[in-house]
Formats: sequence, structure tokens, C-alpha cells
Amino acid sequence: MTTTHETMTSGHLCEILVAEDSPTQAQHLARLLAQDPACRVRVAADGLAALEQARAAPPDLVISDIAMPGMDGYALCRALKDDPHLAHVPVLLLTALTDLRDIVRSLEAGADGFVRKPYDAAELRERVRRLVNGQGASQAVVAEERRHIYRLLVAQHEEALRLNAELDAQADELARMVDSLGLLGNIAAALNEAATEPAVADAALDHLMRIPGVTGAAIAACAPDGALTPLARRGTAASPATCACPQDGQADGAGAAMPLCLPLQAAEQRLGILHLDAGADFGDEQRALLDGVVQQIGLALERARLYTRAEALVVERTRALRSERNRLSAVVETAGTLVLLTDPEGRIVTFNRACEESLGWRAPQAIGRRCWDVVRGVSDPDALQHLFAGLADDPAPQRLQGEWRAADGRSRSIAWTHTLLRREDGSVEYVLATGIDVTELRGAEQRLHYASNFDALTGLPNRTLLREGLRRMKAQAQDDGRILGFLQLRFSRMGLIREALGPAAEQALLQEAAARLREVGVLDLVTRFSEDAFALAALRQDADELAAYARRLLAVIGAPYTWEQDEFHLDPAVGIAIYPNDGVAFETLTRGAEAALRQACDSVGQRYAFYRPELNRDANERFRLQNALHRALERGELEVHYQPQMDVVSGAIVSAEALLRWRHPERGYVPPSTFVPLAEESGQILAIGEWVLQQVARQLQAWRHAGVPVVPVAVNLSVHQFDERILDTVRRVLADCTLDPALLELELTESASMADPDKSCALLAQLKGMGYRLAIDDFGTGYSNLNYLKRFPVDRLKLDQSFVRDLETDPDDLSIARAVIGLAHGLRLSVVAEGVETEGQLKLLADLGCDLVQGWLFSRAVPADEFAALLATWAFPAAR
Repeated sequence: MTTTHETMTSGHLCEILVAEDSPTQAQHLARLLAQDPACRVRVAADGLAALEQARAAPPDLVISDIAMPGMDGYALCRALKDDPHLAHVPVLLLTALTDLRDIVRSLEAGADGFVRKPYDAAELRERVRRLVNGQGASQAVVAEERRHIYRLLVAQHEEALRLNAELDAQADELARMVDSLGLLGNIAAALNEAATEPAVADAALDHLMRIPGVTGAAIAACAPDGALTPLARRGTAASPATCACPQDGQADGAGAAMPLCLPLQAAEQRLGILHLDAGADFGDEQRALLDGVVQQIGLALERARLYTRAEALVVERTRALRSERNRLSAVVETAGTLVLLTDPEGRIVTFNRACEESLGWRAPQAIGRRCWDVVRGVSDPDALQHLFAGLADDPAPQRLQGEWRAADGRSRSIAWTHTLLRREDGSVEYVLATGIDVTELRGAEQRLHYASNFDALTGLPNRTLLREGLRRMKAQAQDDGRILGFLQLRFSRMGLIREALGPAAEQALLQEAAARLREVGVLDLVTRFSEDAFALAALRQDADELAAYARRLLAVIGAPYTWEQDEFHLDPAVGIAIYPNDGVAFETLTRGAEAALRQACDSVGQRYAFYRPELNRDANERFRLQNALHRALERGELEVHYQPQMDVVSGAIVSAEALLRWRHPERGYVPPSTFVPLAEESGQILAIGEWVLQQVARQLQAWRHAGVPVVPVAVNLSVHQFDERILDTVRRVLADCTLDPALLELELTESASMADPDKSCALLAQLKGMGYRLAIDDFGTGYSNLNYLKRFPVDRLKLDQSFVRDLETDPDDLSIARAVIGLAHGLRLSVVAEGVETEGQLKLLADLGCDLVQGWLFSRAVPADEFAALLATWAFPAAR
């Protein structure tokens, strides 16, 4: 038999078989290996296909992914090694090595080597060369693989140490949360005792009425069809079924009283409505407490419904137990409710899968034991034993709710209900206990909400809550005629302190500064804006009050700080932008405040500055610009430019993005960041958005008739366009132009798609059914529920340019880019990186496996005729 080594040295091609179920990754790997002229690569879509190909024509090397449908990489490796005709073929496994057991399983399967994902191209080719040429020197190859495994184990150990350090830091942060969580403790305890929806409503209202400023409250349950059923009412409140409040948590009306309706929901399912009447002394602190109470009530209503369903399920199954035990056993094993069946002496007869998962006991270990040896209370370990001691007194069905100790020592929050199953003579045959494990339900929402919305170091709200808070305060400013000030505060000496004293001193001083800001801005919105800046939003009567507020901030924050018996001055500065004079959109206000902050930092006297002193002039300017935008369409001032999107490997233009431009007759080109928010605010974005779709479709049709090579073009959809009307819009576009819908790609921003995920899923599915390509734009800048993302029928994710800009210098941006690309490929999606401007960025993205790139490195957005010339003449070498 001719060995692989002999084959290569004799000049024959080396046959490499790649088993990979992801077409994108398979083709990327095949192109990488095929760069060696002595190699020929075959691709199999899964393990079974790879085994068939190997048996039909034995390769010189097999490279296989581990996670594949049908036959995974372990099974494929074992099958190859068990076949006497294929046992000599070396096998190289691709693994993420998330667990040491991956290495053990790979060795047991007979693997000859490992490559960790994402892999380095040069390292992979070197590993392939050694394995292919190593059959004549097996001892050296084995030694090298052992060294590689050792390096992987060391890397994983270092990762474990890093994770332990992060967990220690999180533990410190959780300790600081204890005081805030105590505010909701009393109502949480009362709601935990409530078993029905009316009882939940009564308990909630009893505590709500104790909040200062609350004069009335009412709760109604919401049925799946939207119908409201009153549950309880206190004080002056009207029923949510009859009140006129908007059911979005916004205040309705003006004056001393502030009626509002808040949705009660859990896991994004609306369960009811809370109507609240509040007086003038109901402030931000009470509203913040109210937000936590609303979450608790939503969870309690969901738990009450779960209790009702569980009790109904118990009754139904009890009736059927005598005649249909076999079927009941199957149902019990698959139910999410904990089901525990014992004899009258407490010996466990049935212990279902939900019990195993919650309590940590395997069914064979638990069955036959006394139930109080398996289910032990945290505060009263013998609670179940006391219950069984009272069975002779024929008690009514009871509920036991509290904390229970699992086999591994963890505490689980479970609500148990038990029922006596009697024989014909009335004696007790079995005791059936059902339980609902609400541990994750109770804690996950709070942890996720905190991690997504608060800064880990200072505990202040982050930019996500800042956006939401500004939206509410804008509406409030419009209602009462006040101005909204957006202030940014930065310390000019923080970098020097970090270099001189280290990060521990910096963090301590930032925490002290945050505490002072909380005290000064107790009635305002105080947030951590960035690593070295804070942001505040404050409603005031005029600019003079904002100036006085800034001076007070500077006085408090500028006072000396103490670190290890030394005093320091942080030298703060404040920049102020005013809504609506200086802008409407969040980004516009941010840029204005930052410009003012730079001016304040350069000032040697006054350490605060307004973005524009001529407030009236700026307001008139915005008014004129908005009026001009009304006539821009009819005057032909709007244009569509096209920016190419390049394939990272081939360098070819494979698609493009359509970008809207406004050529004002007097101002020249107006930036989209200026006029798009105006269009959205005035409602003109709907007409402009439809016009852009029509222009792109007609341009594609014109290029095709002219013989220009046509590529798909992506069009951005505004959040205001993304509703049921978009379906009629795209139908009209298809009716006007005989165009293949696959040539149009519709882009929706991450924040817009997650505003109403269920609605987004339905609309995206209908658009996908019409043949359009779909993409999620600006991915990573918002908060995505991955459970919904995997359901979205999209084709592509766009990595936001904010993560690409500092890719070469910021390890965090590099990690985010790697995670997004890995996530997309795992979901069978391609990735486009925006804003690529340097060769270094391009190379890093190519190494990470990014599919497409766009940016000024290749071309700016150009008019249609220039883009047509690019399509005909572009030549760009593949990324090395």
C-alpha cells in the first residue's frame, strides 16, 4: 500500500476529506487547504456522507467538525478507525474545547490531532502537513500532538482562572445590590404567599397604597384575547377596563394628580394592567420603586396562573390514575411540573424528570427512600415529615412554599401542593405532590435586567436606560413647557490618576463621584455614559437654571477626594446640550454635549459650556430645515448612492448598500444623521422610504437592461416603516418593476427588530416568503434576545462599525467581533462588517472568518453611474 508520505513525495495529489455541516465554514476551510497545490479537497455535508466518501475512495487525511447532525465527529472518527481499510488514515478534529471532556472523548475515538476554533490559517496548514507527512515518523507526530493538547489544557486552565476572577468581581457587585433589593422584600414576601390572581392583586394593592403619593390603584387580569377582568381596586382609582389612560406606563393628563396604566407582564407576555393615581409628591424615587413592584406583580400573576394550571392538572390526572396509569406515567415524565408520588409512609414511588432536574437526585436513587430524606427544607429540614405525621387527621390539601435543599446543596424555590389518593374503602393509597420551581423565574429577570441596564462599577444606569429615560423626559418637557438639558461630565485628571495610582484608585474615585452625583441629581437622571464620563438629564425652566445646576455639580464633584490618606482633585468639566434647540435624536444631543464638553475642558475659568448660546436661532434653523425636507422629494433633491460590499476571500463585489443623500440647493449635502431624525419625527420617512425602495428597484432593472453585472442591493428600513404597511409597500415595488425580489435585501436595525420580537418574527417571515433577503443592521449595539434571534428568518448580520473602528487596538472590540461572527455562523448566517478603513482591520476580519466587508478602504458610497463602472471594472485582491 502507498502511504500518504510516499504519495506527496512522489508528486501525487494529497486527498483531504473535510466533514463540515456549515456550507460557509466548509467552503472557507476548503479554500484555505486548496492553496497548497499538492492538496485536493473534498467536502462532505455530515459524518455519514464523509464515511461513505472515505469508503468509496480512501483519502490521505480526514478533517472533521465535532458537532454535526446524524453522525458527529466522534462517531465518524471511531467508524474510520474500526474499518481495517481506513484505520491508517489520520483524523484531525475541529473543536471549540469548551470542556476537558472534549479532549478525552476525542482521544477515545482515536483522533490523531485537534485544532481549536477559530483556527489560525498558518497553524492549520502546518498541522495538516505534519499529520500527512508524519506517518513515517509517528512518534514525533504523537509527541507534537501531546504538546498541543498540553497547551490547550493550559489555555483552558488560564481561562478558568480568569472566569474565577470575574466571578469574584460580580460577587462584590451583588453585595452592593442587597440594599436595593431589600426595598422590594416586603411586597415580594406578600406576593409569594398569594396563590390566586385575586389574592395577588389584593396583596399588591395593600402595599402599593403605602407608597407616598399614591391615592388609588386597581388591577385587572388580561385574557389571551385581550379582554380585561377586574381583580381588585383601592382608593380613588378607576378600573383599568374603563379608564382612558394609555397602557404604556406614560402619565396621562396634567396637574397635581398623575393617572397612569402600567402593563403587568412576565417573559414578554401581558398578564394584566395596573392603574395608579398619584399626587404631586409622587417622584422619581417612587417611580423607580414602582417599576420593581410591577415586575414582582407580573411574576406573581404568572405564578398564580401556573398554580391554577398545576392544580387543574393534578385533579385531571388523579381521576385518570386508576384506569390509565401507563399513559399518566408518560405524561408525568414529560411535564414541566415537579411530580412526586409516595405511599402513606412517605416512601417515594414516582419521581419524575422535573424533580430530577430541580432537586438533583436521579430517580433510581430517590425511589424507595422516605420523601423527607430527599426533599429537605432550608429553614425546616423536616417539614415533609411533619406533614406526613398529620395525614391520619385527614387534612385538606395543603401548599408548602419555600426554599428546598437540592442534592448538591443549592437552594431551590419550589411551591408544593399535595393531594391524597384514596382506595375504594377511603384509606389513603398514595400521596401525590406537585411542585412549581420558580427559582430561575424569580431571579433571572432581575439579574438580566440589571446586567443589561446598569453599570457594573458604579451601579448607575447605563446608556440603554439613558435612551429610555430621555424619551420619557422629552415627552414631559413638551407637556409642561420646560427645557430638557443633556449634560456630560468628565474628569481631566482621571488618566493621570490611573497611571500614577493604578486601576484600583481610579475605580474607587469613580464610585465616590457616582455617589456624589446621585446625591446632587436625586430628582434627575444620572447615568454612567462611558468609561470616563457621566451623563445627566435634567428638566428646568430655562437655561439659567441649567447653568446654576452645572455650577452646583462642579462644586460637589470638584471637592477633594481621599485615597489612602492622600487628597486628590479630579478637575471636572460639564458640557450641556438642550432639547429641542440643539437636537432631537439621542446621537445629536450626545454630539452637542461632547462638543460643549471639549469647549469647557479648554476653558481656564468657567468649567461648563452650552453647545449653542443662540438657542432661538438654532430652533428656527431646525424649523427651516424641516420645511425644506418637505419639498426635497418633489424638487428632486434626494439621491441614492451605493457602497459596495466585498467578499473577503475573493475580493469581488457581491452586493451593495443603498444610502440616502440630500443635496440641498444652498447647503450642499446635508448629513443623514441630521435630516433622517427630522424625517422620522415629522412622518416623512414613510414616503421617503418607499421612494428609496422604488429607486433601487428601478436602478437594478436599468442596469440589467444595460448589461451591467447586477448584484443584490440592501435597503435600510426605518423603525417607523417596519409594520404591516411594509408588506403593501414591497408588493407595489414588485408590481411596478419585473424584478427578482432576491436582488433586494431589507435591513432592519437590531433595536427595531427587538422592539416587538413576536411581531417582527411574523413580518420577517412574510417578507421572506415573498423572496426578499433579510439582514439585521448595527448588530451588537442593542440588547438581543437570542431566543428570538434564532427564530428570525434572516440571511445576514451586519457587524456595527463601532466594533470595527478600534479592532486593531481594542481587545474588547476584537472579542465582540469574534463572538458575533461565531454566533452568526452558528445560526447559518453570513456576516458583513461595516466601516472597514484599514488593511489591518481587513486582515483581522478575514482571520475571524468574516464573509463580507464594506467601508472607505474599498469605496465611499457613490452615485449609480459610478457604481455601475465599479461593477464592470473592480479588481481587489483577496485578503491574505
